[in-house]
Formats: sequence, C-alpha cells, structure tokens
Amino acid sequence: MKGKLLPKLMIFCFFLVSALQAQETLDRVVSVTFEDQSPAKALQHLRKSFDLNIVFADSQLPKRNSFPLSFKRQSIRSILNSILANTGLAYHSEPEGIVITRVMLTPKIRSRYTIQGIVEIGGSAETLIGTNIFAINHNEGTHSNEQGVFSLTLPQGRTRISVSYIGFHTDTFSINLQQDTFLRIYLHRESQQIEGVVIPAAMQGDGMNIGKYSFDLEQLQRMPKIGGETDLIRAIQMLPGVQTGPDGVGGVFIRGGEAGHNLVIIDDVPVYNFNHAVGVLSVFNTSIVKSAELLKGAFPARYAGRLSSVLDVRMRDGNKEFWTASGELGLISGRLTLEGPIVKNKSSLLIAGRASLLNWMLKPYSEHYKSRKGEKGQSTYNFYDFNAKFNIELSAKDRLFFSFYRGQDHFGNTGDSQDTLSLLVDDRFETYRFRKVYHEKLYWTNTGSSLRWSHILGKKLFSNTTFTFSELNVNIATASSDTVNVFSVAAPKVHFDADYGRYLSSIRDFGARSDFHWDIAPGNKVRFGLRVQHNHFVPGIQEYDDDFQEYISPDGKISRSVHTTGWAFYLENEKRMLSRRLYLNYGLNWSGWNVDQQNYSTLEPRLALSYLLSDSTYLEASVSRMSQFLHLLSGTNVGLPTDLWVPSTGEIGPELAWQYTLGLRKNLNFGWNIALEGYYKEMKNLVNYSEGADFLDDWEQNITIGSGRAFGMDFMLRKNNRIIDAYIAYSLGRTDRVFPKINLGERYPFKYDHRHDLKIWSDFRFSSKIDLSASWTFSSGLATNIPLEAFTVEIPGVSPPVTVIDYGPKNSRRLPAYHRFDFGLNFHFTSPKGTEHKFQIGAYNVYSRRNPLYYQLRTVFIAENGVLKKDSELVGVHLLPFLPSINYSIKF
Repeated sequence: MKGKLLPKLMIFCFFLVSALQAQETLDRVVSVTFEDQSPAKALQHLRKSFDLNIVFADSQLPKRNSFPLSFKRQSIRSILNSILANTGLAYHSEPEGIVITRVMLTPKIRSRYTIQGIVEIGGSAETLIGTNIFAINHNEGTHSNEQGVFSLTLPQGRTRISVSYIGFHTDTFSINLQQDTFLRIYLHRESQQIEGVVIPAAMQGDGMNIGKYSFDLEQLQRMPKIGGETDLIRAIQMLPGVQTGPDGVGGVFIRGGEAGHNLVIIDDVPVYNFNHAVGVLSVFNTSIVKSAELLKGAFPARYAGRLSSVLDVRMRDGNKEFWTASGELGLISGRLTLEGPIVKNKSSLLIAGRASLLNWMLKPYSEHYKSRKGEKGQSTYNFYDFNAKFNIELSAKDRLFFSFYRGQDHFGNTGDSQDTLSLLVDDRFETYRFRKVYHEKLYWTNTGSSLRWSHILGKKLFSNTTFTFSELNVNIATASSDTVNVFSVAAPKVHFDADYGRYLSSIRDFGARSDFHWDIAPGNKVRFGLRVQHNHFVPGIQEYDDDFQEYISPDGKISRSVHTTGWAFYLENEKRMLSRRLYLNYGLNWSGWNVDQQNYSTLEPRLALSYLLSDSTYLEASVSRMSQFLHLLSGTNVGLPTDLWVPSTGEIGPELAWQYTLGLRKNLNFGWNIALEGYYKEMKNLVNYSEGADFLDDWEQNITIGSGRAFGMDFMLRKNNRIIDAYIAYSLGRTDRVFPKINLGERYPFKYDHRHDLKIWSDFRFSSKIDLSASWTFSSGLATNIPLEAFTVEIPGVSPPVTVIDYGPKNSRRLPAYHRFDFGLNFHFTSPKGTEHKFQIGAYNVYSRRNPLYYQLRTVFIAENGVLKKDSELVGVHLLPFLPSINYSIKF
C-alpha cells in the first residue's frame, strides 16, 4: 500500500508546486511597453522579456486588439487580462506554463449572440463607412455606420462572415459564435479594383438606392480636371437630375429646386456657400474627403432643412499607424496634406491646406487688357482652404472627433484712366482733363467646426453627440471718383465726384444634436435623435457721400439683424421583410422654428421601399415631405456670394415640398446595369426677389412668395468591368414657377429648366499604371430674357424721356444648347522606396465650344447712307474656352 501511495503523493506534490509557481508567476509585478496592439507580438514580448512559458496558437489570436501599450508595475495576470479582453480567449496555469485557449461555455446556453465591431483600413486604422458585413450561411447582413461601427446578431455556432467595400480586398473568415463578440476588422486596398469610379457599383440589392449616389473618392482622382483640379461638385454635376449653369457657374440645381435647396454638410457642419470662383470650383479638398453621399430622393427622416437634396461629406480621420505627407500641384492650385498618430493606434491628426495660383495668370493678363484700353490697373483673385481633424480613441467604446474648416475668397479690381479734351470756345481754347479711378473688393469667408463624441451604449445601441459651428461672412467694398480739371483763360476749375459703398452680410449657426442608432434585430434598425440650432443673420448696406464721412442709409434704414432658434426631432426605422425581398425605410421628422415671437412647426413623413421582383430586378418608390426655414435670395446671374441667406420671419413662413419617386433598376449580364427613375415635386412658399429688386435693396420690402413644380425622369446605363467603367446618363425634365410680383403673376419656366440633359463618361484602364478618362456633356439651353425691342416713354415732369426695354414674357427665350468634351490621361507609378507618384495631362472643353454664360446689350455705330447711326446688338459673355490641364501629386 505504501509503495503505491508514495508515487501518487510525489505526483500530487509536483503538481501542487507547479501550480503555486504558476500563481506566483501570474502575480509577479512588472513594467513593460509594447510597440503595437498585436496580441501575438505582445505575448511573444512577454515570453522573451520575463522568461515566461506562454503557450498559444497564432491562428487563434486576432491581428489587433485594443489594449494599453504601456504598463507600469502591474501583475502579469492584469497584463494578460488586458491583452486578451474581448478576444474570446482565456488563460489558465498548467505544469508546462500559461496556456491560452478558447473560452469554455458556461452551463447557461443562449440561442443567438451579437457580433459587434469596427471596420478600419489596414495600414492607417481609418474607419470605413458603409462597409458590407454579411453572414453567408445565415443570409443576414448589415452595414457599418458613420463611425465604422456595426452590430450583427446571429444564431449560436460556426458562421462564415464576408466583409466587403468597393476598392478593397474582400475579407472572408469563419467564427464559432459562442458568446457576444467584439471584432476589429481590417480591410486592405486592392490596387487593381476599378469598380465604382463615380457612381456606386450599386446596383446592389441590400437597401434603398433610388436617388442615392455614393462616391469612391480614390477613383474620383481619375476624372478629367479643370486646370489640374479634382473637384467633388464637378462629379455631382455629371449625375442625372443635377443641373447647373454653363461651366458650373450659378450653383447646383437638383430636380427643379433652387441653389439654396441643397443641404451640404461636412462632418455634420452645414456649409452655406460651397463655391470658389463663382462655381467653377468648390470648397472640398478631395485629398482629405473619406466619403460623400448624395441623396436627391427617398430622404431618410434623419435629414431635414432643405427641399431638394442632401450632400453628406465626411473627412478622413487621419493615419493612426504612421506619419505620411502628400502634395499636389496643378495650374489652378496647390495643396499639401500631413497626417499621422499623436499616440500610435490611439489618436491621429490630419492637416490639409490648399491655395490658388490663379494670380500668376490673371494679374498680367488683366494688366495687359486694361493697358490696351488706356487704363492702369489689374484684377486679382485668390482663395484658400484649410482643414484639420483630430480624433482620439478614449476606450473601446468611446471616440472623440474634432473637425475644423476655414476658407476664404478674395477678388480685387482696380483701374485708373485719364483723358484730355481741348475745345475752341469764343476764339480761345479750353482744356479738360478727365480722370476716373475705381477700386472694387469682394471677399467672403467660410468657417465651420464640429466636436463629436461617439459612444457604444450597448451591444446594439450607438450614440453620437455633436456640437457644431458654421459661419459665412460676405464683405463688398467699392470706391470710385471722377475728376474734371478745366483749364481756361478765365479761371481754372475742378469738378470732383466720388462714391463709396459697402455691403455686409453674414449668417452664423450654433448647433447641438444627439443621434442614436439601435440595431434591434437582424433586418430591423431604428434611428432617432434631436437637433437644436441658433442662427444669427446680419444683412446690411452702408453708403457714404463724396467726402466719405456723412452716413446715408438706403431708404432710411439698414436691413435688420435677425435671431432665430430651430429644433428637430426624428424617428426612423429601416426594416427588411418577406424573406428580405422587401426593404422599408419609414419615419417622421418634426421640425420647429422660433423667430419674431412666431413659432412654426412642420411634420415631415418619409417612406421609401424597395422590392426584389426577381434575382436582379428591383422596384423602388418613395414619398417625402420636406420643409426649409432658410431662404437664399439671388440677385445675380452667376451665383456670387452676394446671394443672400435670410430666415423665415413673422411675415415669411417656411418653404414646403412634396416629392414622389418611382423607379426600376436591374443588373444585366456582363457587368451592365440599368436604372430608370421618375419623379414629381411640388414646392410652396418659395421666396424670390420681386421683379427689378436685387441684393442692394432691403430684402424684406422687396420679395414675393410663390410656388413651383418639377417633374421628369432620370435614366442611367452603365458598364463596369476590370478594363472599362462607363455610363450614359440622360434626364428629361420640366420645372416652372408662379410668383404674384413676377411676370404679371403668370407661370413661367424656371431659369434652370433644362429640358434635355445628356452625360457620357468613361474610364479605360490600360494597365495598373495608365488609364484614360473622358466625358461629354450636352444640355438644352437655359431659359433667359433677351431684349425684344426698345422704345422711349415721356413721363410728365421727367426729362429726358425714359428708354424702356421690352423683354417679353419672363424666360421666354433660350440660350444655345450647351455641350463640352473633356479628357484626362493618368499615369501612376511607385518608386522603390514606396513613394507614390501620379501625373495627369488633359484638357477641359477640348474643341473650345463658346458656351454663352449670358447675353448683354452692346452699343455699336454703323454707317447707313453715309450717316453714322447708333445701334445695339446682343453679345454673348463666355467663361471657359479650351483649358489645358496638368497635375502632379506625390505621397510619401
């Protein structure tokens, strides 16, 4: 008996001593610093640094996990708990050391568990918005939200997950789901991927696509450029249903709406003027834009405040892995971007700047042009943009983001001309010397910032709390003088006349909002939130007399400043039914506005549905009611920032619109897709200047309120494969207006009533290093007013007679049809050290089509029967002829 007991006792003592040693090892206090958040590398570092026997399998460990990089005087037990948190792994002590294994199931068994996670770009840790996460064997899927976070509830057991995003390698992996799990997924760019250049590859069936376009900004860089400048708004103008003036001037007009009917936001901050150079360029620096989504129909309830469209732009967060820099130089501007981690894998900073180079060409050209007219002076134009973004990961559930934007445009025009005239009066000469001097300045500034806290409240509930600030300031100053020196024998005389004017306008917006995203169940998501904003409007005019001192207010007063408070609450549900064949998005937005002791309130129901008729055919429809408490008054033809933002007041209610859409889309064979969409929109309480008024008038006394309508269809046919990506977009539409104080109260065509609009775009990929993009645009001419005849009217007590020009009915004439061809040839190459180079050559308006911006009446003198007579002729004003494009960018 003793012979058998002694070996057993020795074995027991051996295991007891081993266990005690293991426990002592786990309680050992150490200090350690890791290079990154790779669990495998961290465990290897522990094993090597402290002579630990840690047993684990690389295949079980995630590539990355969120744990502190530095530990000071902590136990090895505590360090292991941090490294393995949320990995589904645990450790236990055995004689051979510390063994890491899968977590064993407890007796409590659940039938479904939730996978929660975040999707990031491998190599930079930049989050990805709208990533597709799909459980293949359960036919369940979801998308990552605006912060790259997702939640998916699935049955217990092994499942296969596919994670995909346009332009990235698809990641497919298996997971044995035995508990609620948190995943951090990294996708890597696919250099050969060419799907989704401007229009989404979408003809995807999961979700609503009617009136919705997402932009792949990596491929956007290949589009033809203006003077080497890539521009997001230019890409939007190539979509069906989007109208603009010649060469992009005048703004963006979507489905018959006004330029002010588009909600443009950057990181939740509203932008009130997104144009540079009267609309030829925009304020968006595409080198730092992460995503952009345009909605022109089927509006979700979370968006409110405009009638026609939403452009939701998100800035990149910045590289959290390492510092990088990139630069770009073209004929119009140059830009520089710097980004990198403040604390590696925890926080990042992105800084980007862009400045114009137009004065290099404009100043000498304008000086030469003025000198030919006998005038000294020049015209100048500059703009700049500055963007910054900082983000920090406070914990696995909390992130803080700060975004900032500031941009400014400055236009100047000066002139100084002199002339001499000698006359023989009463047998003596009198000499007159004339001098005219003028100075004009126009500059405007956009400023915006946001502070956002993203928080994971639970495994299915996410929240965003955001504070925003936005401001647009416009300042116009003009000064001119006319001097006449009279030299005569009697006595010299001096006649001096001067005029000075200044125009100021601003809108300032402070806002706060909380948004919640609740994944109730697979195929059922709820969003709800509350927004509050305060606006301060300051329009004004100041004028001075010839001594520049005595103040003269127009009409006895200055346009008053106005303070307003607005709010909105929304509830939105996204649901899939009938075995996922039917997709529904329905909700309600309740908005309010307080101004001049007047309270307005509007209810805006929204409904959108998509039904899968067959494996590749979708029938889609939507109805949306939209309201708008801000109004944009335009007193020019070219969309200058003198267009005035004004609020709804006690006398002016909100603008309202109903929009109905019906569409069909189908995925064809061999990479072909087709989409057809019809729409009808009614607009009420539209605000416009009365006939003859402009921005220098007191706006409250010179407006008229009317209505409008728009209807038509948008068509797109697209081909997409690894060699060519091309589409044809055609729109047929009609839009008109009725105002009591315009056109004698009769209905008239809206200026941007393009009856036909055709856009063709293609990108040919010859190799990974060379590609060619080209586009051709055609649209019916703008509706306009052209003088029909002029006659004089004698008014009692007024001398001389007044000349009256008859334009006929409002917008009864048409400018010539607009068309233009652009192309760009792109070269891509990478140096042995990894530096990326891109070079593009191309041209805008290749055959130099003289598309008129507008017509003006010019006085000419003609000889008729030996007599010199004065006559008038219409002369078209043109903007952009043939313009070559050269662009070079580098990233290192």
